[in-house]
This record gives sequence, C-alpha cells and structure tokens, in this order.
Amino acid sequence: MEDKNIKQKEFWSGKGGDYWVVKQNEMDIMLNPLGNQALTKLNLSNDAKVLDIGCGCGATTLSIAKMVSHGEVTGVDISVPMLQQAKTLAKNKNINNIEFKVTDVQVDEMPTNNYDFAFSRFGVMFFEDPLQAFRNISQSIKENGMLSFVCWQEPSLNPWQSLSIQVIKSYLEIPTPPLRSPGPFAFQEKEYVHEILEKSGFSNIKIEDNQQDITMFSGKSLKDASEDYLAINPVVTEMLKDSPESLRSEIITSLMDVFSEYHKDNGLLFPSATWLVTANK
Repeated sequence: MEDKNIKQKEFWSGKGGDYWVVKQNEMDIMLNPLGNQALTKLNLSNDAKVLDIGCGCGATTLSIAKMVSHGEVTGVDISVPMLQQAKTLAKNKNINNIEFKVTDVQVDEMPTNNYDFAFSRFGVMFFEDPLQAFRNISQSIKENGMLSFVCWQEPSLNPWQSLSIQVIKSYLEIPTPPLRSPGPFAFQEKEYVHEILEKSGFSNIKIEDNQQDITMFSGKSLKDASEDYLAINPVVTEMLKDSPESLRSEIITSLMDVFSEYHKDNGLLFPSATWLVTANK
C-alpha cells in the first residue's frame, strides 16, 4: 500500500471521525436528502452487489442494504471510529447483508469486476490522487455497472459554508485551500469531475445541477445551532482550545448575526448546490 492520504486518515480516524460519530444524527438530517437524490439514480435490483464509498457512520449503507435484501453491500471508509459506529448500528438493526471495511480506495487493493453498483454520499472528494482512486473504483465495478455520487458545488453557492468561513476568518487565520485539493469542495468544477471520470474509464457521464434546501441542527435555537456549527469544524475547535472563552463567544455572536435569516423553527434552513454525478463502466 502506498503512503498517501496520511493527513486525511489521521483526521478522520482522530478528532474529525470522533466528532461525526457524536453528531451523526444532525449530519444525517442534513445530508440524507442529498444522498437520496444520488441513490435514486441507481436502479438497484434486489440481489445487487453495491459498494458504498466513504460510508462514514453507515446511514447510506444501511439504507442500501434494505433495498438489496438478497444482495450485498460493502461500506468502505478510512475512519475507524465512524466504521465502528456503522457496525454497531447494523448489529442493532439486525441487518446482516453488510460488510464494513477500513479501506482507502485510492491505494488499497480492490476486488476486480465485483460490484454491480458504486455509490457515494460526499465520500469521494478527499483523495490526494482522485484519478487513481476512480480508476480503482472503475476496476472494482462489473462491465456495464454504474456509479452514482453527490458532491458539493462551489462554496459561494452553499452559504452554510461560505458565510461561516467568512465570519471565522475575521477572527482566525484560516488558510484557503488550493483549488481541487482534498476537501468538501474538491469537485466544485463540473469539467474537472468529467475529466477524472473519463480518464478513469467511465462512459455515459452525466453531471446534473441540484439545488435543494438543507436543514442543519434540527430543532435547535439560533444560539445552540451557532455553537454546534462552530464545533462541527474540528480544525477551528483545535485552534480555539487555548483561546479565551471571550473569543469563542464573539465568534458565536457573529455567526448568530449572519445565520439569523436562515433560522427557522426546525433549525437552520440553507439553500445548497450539489452535483448529481452518474456514469457507466
């Protein structure tokens, strides 16, 4: 195995993964409607073999397993704590047609021509070498198999991100990541996504614009939602750990100001922009 994606593995098997386990319910409320849009693109047969890439705490994997009750689902991720949570949920729900593996599809060995479908809900934007990753994904899918995933468009079209970063940067020196670097917005460019898939051996590539409202921190007050929003970014949390409480309070107050117009009875309601991507082997 090549020595790649080290920073991502350290993050997702460290504080990043731990935090997502704690906040799984909030994250699933936010992301499930978007993931479902990509999932409906797959015409899953009852006996299909499906690969769920970057499955995290397993919400999507469990949903797929119910849809392919006579098939199999393999959920892969680089986050040890999140996969442990996924295994626990599957066991508690007595769902047995699932296998979870600690796997980096970019560098780890993948079975050849094994899956009928591959799917991902925001789990494919964190590769140092996305071309190699998608070549491995393509190799693992059977001939005429299908890939479907959802990824974020540019931050300016996703105020849940752009507004918060604008506020936090007024208090902390947070570097702007280079375009296309591993992270939530690595695939914001439609042409870049198409190029990677084409070079990876995929055909019939379709990248559809999806504009959809999302709910963050359901049922929370504006103050509680703003506090949770600040805590959801472990990088910022780490930067603030030795800072005076007054600084954290100032940032939360500023977040409340910019989030106030988006606060509804059921939490923060934001517009979002994603790409729904499909392709065939």
